[in-house]
Amino acid sequence: MRTSLHIKGKHLWRICTCLILGIVLACCGEVITGVDQPTTAKVGDIVPITVHISIPTAGNGGPDYLVLGILVPKGWKAAQNTTITYTSPLGDGTMSLIPDGSLPKNGGGLTWSGYMKKTFGNAGNLIDDMEWVAYQTDKAYIHEGGHTITGDLNIKMKVAADGNNTLVKLGYVITDTGNGFISDGNGTYFSQVSTPCFEVTGGSGDIVDFCNPQLTIVDPPKSLDNDFVTLTFDGNVVATPVSGEAEVYLCATAYTDDGKTITVCEQTAKTLMKQTSATSKRYQITFWPRSFFNATDTQTIVKMEYFVTNKAGTAKVGYGNTAEPFVYTFKCG
Repeated sequence: MRTSLHIKGKHLWRICTCLILGIVLACCGEVITGVDQPTTAKVGDIVPITVHISIPTAGNGGPDYLVLGILVPKGWKAAQNTTITYTSPLGDGTMSLIPDGSLPKNGGGLTWSGYMKKTFGNAGNLIDDMEWVAYQTDKAYIHEGGHTITGDLNIKMKVAADGNNTLVKLGYVITDTGNGFISDGNGTYFSQVSTPCFEVTGGSGDIVDFCNPQLTIVDPPKSLDNDFVTLTFDGNVVATPVSGEAEVYLCATAYTDDGKTITVCEQTAKTLMKQTSATSKRYQITFWPRSFFNATDTQTIVKMEYFVTNKAGTAKVGYGNTAEPFVYTFKCG
């Protein structure tokens, strides 16, 4: 059994002030004691991030490899845009992507990335377009000697490969290959944290806000004009000009690659957004954009601007509950 780890006051304060979501403190396993991460960056920046860790060692365990998972938007393509090194009293080295064929202990046959997604989900992010990317050290370590190993995981990650302005809660988790994400009578053998909202600006794409409740969500988050999409309006987020209305409708304008605009703004069965249940105040419409806007065979819809209106068409809701339209850009990645 490994000895318990007691976090000193300054480390605990650092975690409490810097990390806003639930933190799993491993009393017998690896612990994230802090994360140094910028609060903002520009699209395409290579961002330096340091994850500080502490590993208590006791008994006769291992050798095991340290595992790090990073939660990022899928569009960032972090697996292709991230490098990680580490420093420790036992030596320095690198961390590499874990192949899908190397399955985690106690993961039930899932890959490491799948195991992380099942265990921690989107870790406080509200749009399900996130992925966990899993890495492990190039050297293993033994759990013995009754001492504590401290170290730093030094991440360099290019952000927003998709070109989108973004608000997102990046997440980090550590464990070892000998245990995985388990707790038993001796303690917890992993540590997971999520940071406050990280903002990426300077992009040409839509702003993707993973942090804050949205009045509207388009599913899937990325699609082409030839894919079916479901648009959801959530009337629970804030009072709007259509609050209390029995029926709401979609009013939308498509922008095509030949410079044309096509507007569908009518209060008919075609544009009716149906409430998901009698009292949910969540309204949905599923449609095929090419058919909905009656695009020609030679036209491609590149963007859609839209409002939610009442039945009379006299009240409408736009982005952030303003008179500005919501915007959705059609793209595959």
